Amino acid sequence: MKRVSMSGWILVGLLLAVPALGADVKIGYVDLQRALNESNRGKKAKEEFKAEVEKLQAQLKKKKDQIESLKDQLEKKGAVMKEEERANLEEEYRKKLRDFERDYKDSQADLQRKDSELTGAILKELQEVIQEYGEREGYTMIFEAGASAVLYGAKSADLTDAILEEYNRRKR
Repeated sequence: MKRVSMSGWILVGLLLAVPALGADVKIGYVDLQRALNESNRGKKAKEEFKAEVEKLQAQLKKKKDQIESLKDQLEKKGAVMKEEERANLEEEYRKKLRDFERDYKDSQADLQRKDSELTGAILKELQEVIQEYGEREGYTMIFEAGASAVLYGAKSADLTDAILEEYNRRKR
């Protein structure tokens, strides 16, 4: 709460200080999440990520099916198996289950890393486009629409479409 209050006071101070200097104030905002999701590179990254998720899910499903098959064997035939045979099957089951759990955790970490890499690169490029756009068009400030300091923004101050258009043109 203190952070929001402090950023709010800083914003108010900036807005009051600039007109006092006699300068024209031109303020806009960009919905970065929308720009990320709707940009050509963002859509492509989302498709890449979805393909990676589906690939990992297929691999994990195959391993899970093998584990379930071993479990079924133990439940159906375990009572009539020789003790050594049953012990070997139980050990194989436990090993595959441990491997599956490790692979699942590893795949989750890989997906998080991949998502961060894909979105981080695009967000950095969007920031550069916003910076250049703001300077070229004479904006005093451009805020992120989802940031806590922007409580209201007129549609006319929404620069998301213009930023998307420029970003897509540059990153074909």
